[in-house]
Amino acid sequence: MTAKTFFQKLKGFVRRNLPAMAVAFCMIFALSLVTAVAVTRVRDTEVPTVLETNTVPTPDPEIPVNASEPIVFAMPVEGATEGLPFAQDYLVKYESLEKWQTHEAVDFVAIAGTKVVCAYDGKVESIETDSREGTVVLVDHGNGLKTVYKSISSDVVVEVGDEVKKGEQIGVVATNAVEASQGAHLHFEVLLNGSYVDPFDYLPSGNK
Repeated sequence: MTAKTFFQKLKGFVRRNLPAMAVAFCMIFALSLVTAVAVTRVRDTEVPTVLETNTVPTPDPEIPVNASEPIVFAMPVEGATEGLPFAQDYLVKYESLEKWQTHEAVDFVAIAGTKVVCAYDGKVESIETDSREGTVVLVDHGNGLKTVYKSISSDVVVEVGDEVKKGEQIGVVATNAVEASQGAHLHFEVLLNGSYVDPFDYLPSGNK
């Protein structure tokens, strides 16, 4: 078959099948267009979602991280004067015992019957009455912080397990045998993680 004969037959084939070839071309073009649109939609919707999931938000510089308010106690006895000071590193004289020793508390001297209040929000952990120290109330404030109220009257107004608020009454000032020479007063202790600390670190006139 000569080249002339081949091209004549090819021309005839194309002429006979031109409509079918046009339809096939249109279908291929349409399929390509749909595929391109689908890929674009996937890129527009899925990629940002992945990025948002893996993005760590930047903290606002104006908001402090792990910020906490300082703890400030209420004065446990209003209008009292300071008796024996907190003396952990030196000795003070106990007149009633006629000896010198440390004093890991602050004594607030006041008239017997003066109201004693809870220094900070907490829960009454224990109430005990001792012949030497009078009635002793222990309040747990959480996070290892506790306050102890000694030398108060036995007729306390709280019970073990009570939730008490800052400034809420616990009892009234009385006397105890160990510090009888000071007269009526509150013996006020503060413990942090089991160790005595100076109450004035937490009281309004302190430096906490």
